[in-house]
Amino acid sequence: MTVPSPPPLAPAPGAYRTRLAKRTKTTVTTAFLVLAAAYVLIPIYWLVIASSKNTSQLFSTNTFLPPSHPSWWPANFSSLFTYESGDYKWWLLNSFIYSSVTATLATAVSTLCGYGLAKYNFAGRRAVFGLVLGSLMVPATALVVPLFLLEHYMGLTNSYQGVILPLAVYPFGVYFMAIYVADAVPDTIIESARIDGSGELRALWQIARPMLAPGMATLFLLSFIGTWNNYFLPLVLLGTETRFPLTVGLSAWASTLNEAGAGQPLYSNVILGSLISVLPMLVLFPFLQKYVARGLSFGAVTGE
Repeated sequence: MTVPSPPPLAPAPGAYRTRLAKRTKTTVTTAFLVLAAAYVLIPIYWLVIASSKNTSQLFSTNTFLPPSHPSWWPANFSSLFTYESGDYKWWLLNSFIYSSVTATLATAVSTLCGYGLAKYNFAGRRAVFGLVLGSLMVPATALVVPLFLLEHYMGLTNSYQGVILPLAVYPFGVYFMAIYVADAVPDTIIESARIDGSGELRALWQIARPMLAPGMATLFLLSFIGTWNNYFLPLVLLGTETRFPLTVGLSAWASTLNEAGAGQPLYSNVILGSLISVLPMLVLFPFLQKYVARGLSFGAVTGE
């Protein structure tokens, strides 16, 4: 004798509404992410397409379609790197120098300062931390004129160190590392190292540094991008074209596009130069992405 199976249970009245709400939330989130991706990728796509055209093709072909005969090589690249004695290659090299040196110094200085604020109790600690937070409220443009006057007095204008040194002191980096060190490095580990006879610098380098690697990588990337995109400070401090970074040099070329009597417009040079200027960011970020994700999420995880 077989026992009949019970009829399937009817779904709860609120289950359908819950599934509908989740599906709606997923759809809205996906649509928002697609719009955000389009907002970022469409300008890059346009740069790639426009950089393959010469000046006449820019105004005679569809904006978002490639030309039948791309002019990347050798015409556009040759013009970009040979125009005005090849100033562009110096701007590209200068941007790498400014960004890499500044990011390295800013990461080192911010790590040391943040470690000191997080792990040492000293007179005026709260005041120093308050000054760091207060400096975040000051617009960077408000400091350009005082920096120019100070560097002019010290003879640092129109020099590499004149651009690098002010950017090596990174208030946000100090604040970021102070918060990160407080969460990432337990006090018990540092105390154990001191009991075992380790010096302070050795404890920082051999014990704390591996724990701080994600935060340091995040800070390096943020400083590198900020320096790479910096425009106003180099514009004010530098007067020699061969010391310009890409931002200032390309802006100088772009300013001549609509000038009467300026000769052949530099549309292809400016567009291709702009495309090359964003490539280091597109290459650098994937390599450091895992460190950035760990660095930005560490505080939330440890704070649970």
